Amino acid sequence: MNLNSRLNTIVLKIKKMGYSLTPQRLEIIKIISESKNHPSATDVYNKLKELYPMVSLNTVYKNLSMLASLHEVKEIKTMQDSVHYDGDISLHGHAICEKCGKIIDVEINEFDLKGFFETKIKKNLAENYHIRNYGVEFYGLCAYCHKEESPVQPKPRKHSRIPLK
Repeated sequence: MNLNSRLNTIVLKIKKMGYSLTPQRLEIIKIISESKNHPSATDVYNKLKELYPMVSLNTVYKNLSMLASLHEVKEIKTMQDSVHYDGDISLHGHAICEKCGKIIDVEINEFDLKGFFETKIKKNLAENYHIRNYGVEFYGLCAYCHKEESPVQPKPRKHSRIPLK
């Protein structure tokens, strides 16, 4: 789905749900839709403030919360207790660094996920349970943090021999 089509889809859904489309709301949608780096609310706020200096951080939080409730953005929680947002609602997961919070998209094969759901999850759910949303997150260390955390191998020491008596 191209960017204009994605924007139009979100705008139509917002109007259908009875929300007004303010210039600030439209810009928040654009920022989230165009972003490839999973911004936090503060990141969105800082970018929005360039165009609308009087906007509040609370406005950004309310709009992101509304978009999440409409399933038009994904909320991604990191180990640092921060929330980031993903405007790409296509089927994919995230690898999240436990140390620095870096988030990387992880491609997921739709057929593998559907098979996993059918064989492992569906049979364990109550009959009338309807899944409305899902998240696939992997937690670990990014390459940089892993390298930083890996212990440095000490150089081998020359051991002096202790004579045996």
